[in-house]
Amino acid sequence: MKIVFMGTPEFAIPALEALIGSKHQVLAVYTREPKPAGRGKQLLSSPVQTIAEEHSIQVFTPKNFKNPEEIEKLKALDADIIVVVAYGLILPKAVLEAFKFGALNIHPSKLPRWRGAAPIERCIMAGDEETAICIMQMDEGLDTGDVILEEPYMIPQNMTGRELAAVLAERGAKLLIETIEQIENGKAVRKRQSEEGLTYANKIFKDEEKIDWNMSAHLVNAKIRALSPKPGAYFIFRNEKIKIITAEYDLTPVDVPIGTVIDDHMTIACKEGVIKPTLVQREGRKMVYTEAFLRGFSVPMGSDLNCSG
Repeated sequence: MKIVFMGTPEFAIPALEALIGSKHQVLAVYTREPKPAGRGKQLLSSPVQTIAEEHSIQVFTPKNFKNPEEIEKLKALDADIIVVVAYGLILPKAVLEAFKFGALNIHPSKLPRWRGAAPIERCIMAGDEETAICIMQMDEGLDTGDVILEEPYMIPQNMTGRELAAVLAERGAKLLIETIEQIENGKAVRKRQSEEGLTYANKIFKDEEKIDWNMSAHLVNAKIRALSPKPGAYFIFRNEKIKIITAEYDLTPVDVPIGTVIDDHMTIACKEGVIKPTLVQREGRKMVYTEAFLRGFSVPMGSDLNCSG
């Protein structure tokens, strides 16, 4: 098949590389515009653009598809299908119907649970034990299209958001190739999504990154895992933001106020149980193990981590 690929972050790379390495032809790649990055504010291409250029694939970076000329430019590629993986732009009906087989999307959740922008982070934050990777025929709704193939995945207890994304990206790439083969052979079966169990995975807002100790240690740890290592779950102490990158938790009750440091290892009381940070990061510093961190930054037993100062 002749394919137009649309994607932007690292999550999309395994799918693009799988298509490049297959018998199919990637005619063009659409990705988000380069963004200023670093102290020098130099324009930085997306991870997907970097891979496309390494393989001499033409790249387009439209701001949107509101201009009819962009639609015509897309149609002129004369592809068979579009593959969309974490592109970051809303696609109008004219784009979704530009080619014979429409547009496919790789979505990392067990649809209809966690439709939306942040399904990986949300499923971990909610304490879900299982997720999935889906290949979906796109329509104009928010992740409402028919599912063609789905592969469930049990989430290991200590897996972080980044780790889960890497696993699902690789599995999604393999499932994508299988889906395209089925479509090409006329064997693809499209299953309409149920509305039962529907939840939305809104993007992670800045205020959500701060740890609320008034939750069970299990859910505090889930937030830490979901946001690790970036953007990172944090607390404020002595006017400094401290990210907890990894932690352990214990649900044994402790008789101290919520948010209190209960020992010399920076174990912290939650609504239920305690959190034991194992890897932390100060602003502008490297990640370090908690033991090393405490040698250079004192968080005394009895400290109240609910305070912002």
